[in-house]
Parts: sequence; structure tokens; C-alpha cells
Amino acid sequence: MRCGINMNRTTLSLALILGSSLFAACTTDGESGTTLGNDELGTESPADGEAAKADGIDTFGIYTAVKVGAFECNGQGSCTHVTLARANRSTTTCANGSVKASCDVRYLDFSKLGLSASKLDAVTTKLQASAATPEVGAQLLVRGKYVHGTSPLHPGVDWVTFQVTELWTAQLADGAVDGTFVMIRDNGTRCIDGPCPSISELRINSTLKATTNGLDWSTPSSTSLQNRVYDGETKTDGVIVTGYRTHGQLMHLPTTLRSVEQVYLLTK
Repeated sequence: MRCGINMNRTTLSLALILGSSLFAACTTDGESGTTLGNDELGTESPADGEAAKADGIDTFGIYTAVKVGAFECNGQGSCTHVTLARANRSTTTCANGSVKASCDVRYLDFSKLGLSASKLDAVTTKLQASAATPEVGAQLLVRGKYVHGTSPLHPGVDWVTFQVTELWTAQLADGAVDGTFVMIRDNGTRCIDGPCPSISELRINSTLKATTNGLDWSTPSSTSLQNRVYDGETKTDGVIVTGYRTHGQLMHLPTTLRSVEQVYLLTK
């Protein structure tokens, strides 16, 4: 039995009416516990496809980015040796066309994002953390393209970098990159009573999707972060979460949820 706050737009509205009693339900009401279930989005299969459907949301081309080696990052371009791997998938196409479990690039080029100096410093700190403390897992998710180049120090070597066009950063300091990567989006459904099927989950690098009732915040997190996540769900880019399928109850009715093991927000 897991114990988490099962939040969706219905429970948020109820919280305004009932106050803190709703959030105390985890310890006072057995119904609020959640249990792990079969994750219909958790397994790689041919059904994932290799490109978005014409009428679907494109979640392809999103990679985990992990720095290799503990040499410190000292600004843009200095985080040398980064490993990219397609989230949720067992193979990744590299810059030379070869297909491997992961691909190495010299560094991530964030110049197209126009990040402020403070944001760039925060991003490179997170990238460095994935090398200094590997067990934290990927702290960055990126989208972009390989760029072939040269280095005067290494003539004749294909100096491959990765130009980042979209960037998501991990938000939970004590989170774990466990479970399935899914994009969470508000699908616009509204209900008078919960549970409400108001959330669309889209498996990253796949055409597969599911409709759920919300997120299972079993990992300790701030109210501020939860509010940013719920706001992000309404945006085009959504929010990316890693977690497991869980089930619980709300108002004596079954709920289908996604545990929040780590959450990534778009960085602009």
C-alpha cells in the first residue's frame, strides 16, 4: 500500500472547500492509499512506432542527457562528453547513423534557447550532478539535433555536438528516474464529482497514450512545485513525469493515477 495525495482538478477544487482535511486523508482514510498496477504504457513494443501520428501530439526525439566523468562544467560548451538515449526506448540513432543503446556527443549546445546566465548555470549544475552523483539519473531531457564539426586540437575527428532546441529540467531533488516517461496534459474534461478523467498521458517517444485521473504525489514535494505542474499541464508543452501506474479511490470510486518519481518542467 502506497500513501500519496492523489491530485487532479476535481480534488484541487475540493481542497478549496474542505481545506487541509482533504490532504490529511492519507493518514486518516484508508481509501487514500494507492497500490501499484499494470502500466499499459510501461513496455516498449512495435506499437510505439517511430513517428507521431498526423492527428497526435509529437513526443518523439526526446532524449535523456547524462554527463560522463566528474570534470566540472564551467559554462556553455564545457560539459564535455554527454551521453544521449531515447527515453523509454532501447535503441538510439547516433550522429553517424549507427543504432546503439545510447550515443555520445562532445557537449550540449544551449545557445539557441536564449537562456539567461543564471538559468544556464542552473542547467549546467544539473548536468554536472548526473556525473557527480550518477544514482540521481538524468536531470535533463533534451530535444534537438546533432551537429558535425571540427576541433583544432583534434584534426580529422568528427566533433559531434548536440544543439538543444527544447529542454526539460528535473525538479525533485530527492526524486528518482524510475518507471515510465510520460507527458502529462490536461485534456479539457471537467466533472462535477470526482474522479474525473481529465488527464492525458502520452508515452514519450511513442504514439501510445492513456487517460487517467491525475498524479499520485508519493514523493515529498512542495505545494509550489505541484502548482507549477498543474499549471504546466494546461500548456501545449505539458509536463514530463517518470513514475508507475497506481490505483486508488476517491469518493469510494476507483482512480487511475501516475506516481511522481521525478518531474521535468520545460526551461525557457
